[in-house]
Amino acid sequence: MTVAEPASVTRFRDFLKIRTELPNAAYHECAEFLVNQAKEIGLESKVIEPVKGKPVVILKLPGTNPSLKSIMLSCHVDVVPVFEEFWTYPPFAAERVPTEDGDFKIYARGAQDMKVTGSMYLEAIRNIVNSGKKLSRNVYAVFSPDEEIGGRDGVKAFVETQDFRDLNVGFDLDEGILGAHDKYIFLYAERTINQVRFTTHGNTGHGSQFIEETAIEKMMPIVNAVMERREINKKALHALETDESNMRSGEVTSINLTEFNGGKQANVVPATYSVTFDIRVSPNDDLKKFRQWLEDLAKENGAEMELLLPDEDRTITPIDRNNKFIDTFFTALNKRGIEPQPIICPGGTDARHVRPKGVPAFGFCPIINAPILAHVHDEHVNESQYLSGIEIYTDLIAALANVEE
Repeated sequence: MTVAEPASVTRFRDFLKIRTELPNAAYHECAEFLVNQAKEIGLESKVIEPVKGKPVVILKLPGTNPSLKSIMLSCHVDVVPVFEEFWTYPPFAAERVPTEDGDFKIYARGAQDMKVTGSMYLEAIRNIVNSGKKLSRNVYAVFSPDEEIGGRDGVKAFVETQDFRDLNVGFDLDEGILGAHDKYIFLYAERTINQVRFTTHGNTGHGSQFIEETAIEKMMPIVNAVMERREINKKALHALETDESNMRSGEVTSINLTEFNGGKQANVVPATYSVTFDIRVSPNDDLKKFRQWLEDLAKENGAEMELLLPDEDRTITPIDRNNKFIDTFFTALNKRGIEPQPIICPGGTDARHVRPKGVPAFGFCPIINAPILAHVHDEHVNESQYLSGIEIYTDLIAALANVEE
């Protein structure tokens, strides 16, 4: 017997089929899809471009008391590129594949990243509207571009606009990570992106000579020192080893050497050399002291140091249940028997642009028992988990939007 596809799943698959992979994301096609969804549900919609060609879509469910601070549901629509030859099913076909246990797997780029969250937001709001229930606070679902490349032209630009200020946001529900086991998790902080480039200058000449004070010779102590620190941090992460150690990686600062640049040909000693590290500083480390260590390392070796994203800073939402939104977040989930576990996000999310505006932000995705496949080949989500997530979001969004003043 053929199992009928739920309408919510059809809409999810239609969303996934829109090719918003970078660098040539179909942003305007995606915006049109979202506006049409708003019309179907009965929501107000607005499309703005803080950066030309990078639309931010704002969908509004009006509350009965619009003077109260609102709830923002944040979602990015861009996805990372794919290597189609490694996929079992085309990454933008959103194939619905039956499983032996009677479930279905939906394969697509974005099926575990923010497109699944954004789709669940929309379906939860649809449920609320169809129920006839009225919410006290305005609810805004905000769909933005460019998160996967830092959000500079997306949420970072959006939060500086009058359109964002007009939302009067009291709490932001943002991107979460799927639970690999039977535990729901939420993000309250994240590591600070601290990408750094060192550049050295030295004597040049023919490769057959023993040339002193070369650029590479000056660079090696820097590379060795940073990589030694990497080994120390790897051991610290291994000390946390559990079957969920990947969920705790945000507790340790990560260091990866990502670029070596210099040299013209094999027999010429280069006059200039540069090395780039992608470093994510954990909130458990003192960011100021860490950056000072990098600066001292550069100075000691006669190198120049450049922070590639100098305005990145620590962003943390304290888990303080005296805050009425945070208390409601836990209470609403507890009513469903969910005890969400806090983790430090190992990567970066758009919440880091929202928190500095004084808005508490948690990242939460109500899907568990899933292999973590965001950005991986054959990314997929189980249909039953997606449908369950919609119901969890329906309760959670309604509870947050009905928090009393």
